[in-house]
Amino acid sequence: MEPAEQVFRPLPGEDHTTLAIPEVASWIAIYEELSSVLRLVLSRVNGDARAAADFQRNLTFVEDRLALWRDRHQALAGVTIDRKDHSLTFGGRYLKLTRREADLLDFLIRHPARHFTTRQLTILAWQNSRLSDAQVRTYMMRLRRRLREVGLEGLITIVRNRGYGAELPRSSAG
Repeated sequence: MEPAEQVFRPLPGEDHTTLAIPEVASWIAIYEELSSVLRLVLSRVNGDARAAADFQRNLTFVEDRLALWRDRHQALAGVTIDRKDHSLTFGGRYLKLTRREADLLDFLIRHPARHFTTRQLTILAWQNSRLSDAQVRTYMMRLRRRLREVGLEGLITIVRNRGYGAELPRSSAG
């Protein structure tokens, strides 16, 4: 007898209609951690196809929830990044970005309330470990200056000894 297909449900307290950006950022952190743990466990499943399939289904559900919360986070802040067009839209204003600027900004926004060193950003945002710390700082300085053009001067944050992060603006709905 085959076991019944598992039905996945949101976690208790999840409210995708919330207007609270800090709450949304917390759900992103929760699902990022779950995804990380499931990837570790999945990497240890040796030769058991059924267990691997179960973990893969769980991982797919978790990553779908993570994408949902990341989209909600951007929607609440009113910031949209088009990675194909390498552009940002905020408050009806459009800003053309370079590919590296778009990748960097998208990465930071999709990981709210987290800070990354220049070394982490070269690997995680650009998958390029050959960039120097000075090059990353130059991209950051230029991107921060360009964000002022559309009213997002405080979007990229710097925390001493922790690195760079993104603090999305509160939308008028929040």
